Amino acid sequence: MSRLALMYALVAVLAWGLAPVFDTILKSGVSAWTATFIRSLAGMLIITIVCWQMGAFEEIRTMLEEGGASSGEGEPVAAWLIMVAAVGSALLAGLIGQIAYYQAIGHADTSRVVPITSAYPLVAALASIAIFREPITWPKLLGAVLIVAGVVLVSGVLGPQTKA
Repeated sequence: MSRLALMYALVAVLAWGLAPVFDTILKSGVSAWTATFIRSLAGMLIITIVCWQMGAFEEIRTMLEEGGASSGEGEPVAAWLIMVAAVGSALLAGLIGQIAYYQAIGHADTSRVVPITSAYPLVAALASIAIFREPITWPKLLGAVLIVAGVVLVSGVLGPQTKA
């Protein structure tokens, strides 16, 4: 992994690690649906402004006109597939996952919910192995075992429960 990739990953860790503090405050005052709406609206406004300044709208226009896009790292991807992937990601992560997450922090300690929901890389790894035929390696297997062990430990299934 390059230093630049590591830096970005650490920024993501910091951002994702601090966001639940705000999420817990947000969720404490409103329903999961309202919290998701407010968070999504704020994110959309910020993203729209930044993307407008960075030329993303031109990139989308070009992609749609050309019928696809290419990152330069492989085969071009059809525009319809990019749009289907965007809708799928929005439905899964932006709606279903977000609603379930807010419901969870409404019923359990954030310090338990966040580590459990952070096990999503295990699902992503398994799906990538199945769909993209990524290789199964010993480090991936060990990581999967550690994720499952961490979820079991943090979830409290081995000890007393808190919140209803």
